[in-house]
Amino acid sequence: MLARQIVIGFGIAVVFPLLVYYGVATFSAPPNFQDAYGNLPFLDPLKATPEERKARTDLVQERQKAFNLRAEAFSRILIMVATPLGIAAMLIGAYLPQKDIGTGLILGGVLTVADGYWTYWEHLPDWLRFVSLLLGFVALLFIGYRRFAVAQR
Repeated sequence: MLARQIVIGFGIAVVFPLLVYYGVATFSAPPNFQDAYGNLPFLDPLKATPEERKARTDLVQERQKAFNLRAEAFSRILIMVATPLGIAAMLIGAYLPQKDIGTGLILGGVLTVADGYWTYWEHLPDWLRFVSLLLGFVALLFIGYRRFAVAQR
């Protein structure tokens, strides 16, 4: 019985972040690395002229810039969807009477928020990183205290 509870909780924790990511990807396609870099013409570095190498470098930089802009736009949407859904999952999981589902939702919520922040982290200013981490830490302390410390009384 305990093994089933662990598997169910772990399954929810794994599937929930994937569900959120692919839900966002369904409506706002993430950038495709292969589209940006996969069809570059071959350039023999030993036979290429300096002008050809410069043109190739410029092309790569242009494609990298376009790819990064698309990645940032997708990451912004993902963080705006993943954060509230992850927080909601953590709060719902903290108050569910079924411990296996509740634990899965809490961990799934943490992983969902982490996934949203992971993709957009490099675009956030340091002060927003700090505030986000502080709020997340306080939320986890609150959930842990309310769910586990109060339940032991």
